[in-house]
Amino acid sequence: MQIRAYQPKDFERMHKICYETSSGFDTDKGKIALYATYCDYYINEDPSSCFVAVNELDEAIGYVICAPECEKYERVFKEKYAPILRKASPVRYFFHLVNEWLCRNVKKKYPAHLHIDILPEGQRMGLGTKLMDTLTNYLRENGVKGVYLVCGAGNVKGVNFYKKYGFKVYSQKFGSVTFVLDL
Repeated sequence: MQIRAYQPKDFERMHKICYETSSGFDTDKGKIALYATYCDYYINEDPSSCFVAVNELDEAIGYVICAPECEKYERVFKEKYAPILRKASPVRYFFHLVNEWLCRNVKKKYPAHLHIDILPEGQRMGLGTKLMDTLTNYLRENGVKGVYLVCGAGNVKGVNFYKKYGFKVYSQKFGSVTFVLDL
């Protein structure tokens, strides 16, 4: 297994990983909402801050994707991806807006945010740490001072991983935990 920069050939595999590591997005509209919210912005708009873990066939089995500038993310997401999300799932669009509002203060000190997903076949092998190391080194090299993420409070494995990696709990609200990491 190795970590490398995202390549356009990874797009479909990243959608597969995003879908297979999520729940509650089983309809066609659900998939559209999922990809608009958690995948497509990052790989379309900030591909240089996206990294994949690949198997021996050079197929992505995990990724870490990041928006290094929240201001850019919010502007572009609102213009390009929010209409897709709103049309596919008004309820998920509402929750996206709530999440953005809840994270409004964290973005001042932690301007980047990330998503990380690994298929079960690649978990418990150190790939999460390697992906995070690759991303955090990239962010540091590019002058980003901090990164945050939001995780479901019930995602015990995720919560434990982020704490072990060095993330600190910034807030806990509505069943979600916002984690932050100084770079």
